[in-house]
Amino acid sequence: MNLLLIKLHILQYKPVMPLTFFLFRITWSINCFSQFNTAPHTHYHPLYWLSFTVTYIKQLSPNHVPMIEFILLGIAIFWLVLAALVRRFNLEEKGVTIIPLLLLMVRTRRFLSFITTLSSRVKPFWNVYALVGVVVSVVGIPVSLGYFSWNAYKVLSVPKEAVPVVPIIPGVTIKITWGLLIGIAIIFFVHEFSHGIVARKEGISLKSMGLLLLVVIPGAFVEPDEEEMKKASPLTRVKVYSAGSLANFIVAALFLGLLMVIPQVPDGIAVYDTLPGTPAESVLHDGLLIHTINGAEVNTYDQFSTELERYGPGDILTLGTDEGTIPITLTQHPSDPTQGYMGIRPLQHVKYFQILDIFSWIFMLNLSVALFNLFPISRVLDGGKITDEILTHYFSESTSKKLGTAFAGLAILILAVNLLSNVIT
Repeated sequence: MNLLLIKLHILQYKPVMPLTFFLFRITWSINCFSQFNTAPHTHYHPLYWLSFTVTYIKQLSPNHVPMIEFILLGIAIFWLVLAALVRRFNLEEKGVTIIPLLLLMVRTRRFLSFITTLSSRVKPFWNVYALVGVVVSVVGIPVSLGYFSWNAYKVLSVPKEAVPVVPIIPGVTIKITWGLLIGIAIIFFVHEFSHGIVARKEGISLKSMGLLLLVVIPGAFVEPDEEEMKKASPLTRVKVYSAGSLANFIVAALFLGLLMVIPQVPDGIAVYDTLPGTPAESVLHDGLLIHTINGAEVNTYDQFSTELERYGPGDILTLGTDEGTIPITLTQHPSDPTQGYMGIRPLQHVKYFQILDIFSWIFMLNLSVALFNLFPISRVLDGGKITDEILTHYFSESTSKKLGTAFAGLAILILAVNLLSNVIT
């Protein structure tokens, strides 16, 4: 019955949505039914929650539904092809695990010997490194919880002052750039290698390592031997859990230092992207560099903003760009009818922009992942696992489990409020 109601909801949309629904049905049925015997009409089926979410988003923001539909269609096609390839080439036998629409894991043992070699060298360094990781994590967990709690308070009280919290989904929530891709690669490399090196230093075997995809969010993992982890001391486990965030903090600090020493000289306004239905959409493009407006220099954001405020709807501007002069007719600003509107998201461009952009992404992503990874969500994030170990040390097993669940529930609630910043603002 639930499935029927959801199908009726979806069929109220444009034709792309039933197609998306159909593709999700095919993708999920390729091998998930045989593994989990999950009927599509139950509340445990991801399609139920996906459809419910789309319906809810449509009620909240009808104007954004067409884009959401095409994003979901793309995700459905991607997983359909992926599941078919895994099944066609029997990739499960080569270390690939897939739960269509939810999870893809690609395991390998190729780099395990390299990790073992690294862990056996300069042992005093790795001993100090692991202990520093414990201290950083024990301090970082309340700092992370406090930061996200304060931001959640801002979301509910003064939304405009809150820092937006957005999942990193390349091409969906964030524009794909070289800086983003290189930053994500470095995050995975240093985080998981750090876990692996400390685990081997502590005498814990590694079964595999690899890459994963959670719906559309990329990730990586190192898989230590579970039995050996259980037999290890609580301090050893905490060392292993803490190593990943410590590596990300170190990389973030290193690239912050580099950003501080590289001179940042403004040399124009870059078009980050153009907004649909605006004058800029048809005459400008992403990456274009604007130097002048009607002959006036606008190499800094303040100059650009001040100059643009002088014009109203209907005014024709001549933009001096790195590709020559481009005329554009302004339209009415959405929030001020008397103000002219071009329809771009401007970005301050500086000399050595590409290098600075890459370094900025590496810094921001490593800092963000390090803080988020210390969030105390029990049995999911490293911060939650460390919190569980601390609670188990000071309380009985039953009490520690209850406290761990309470912490996790509070953390998830705080995170949910942070994510609301994108809807409220």
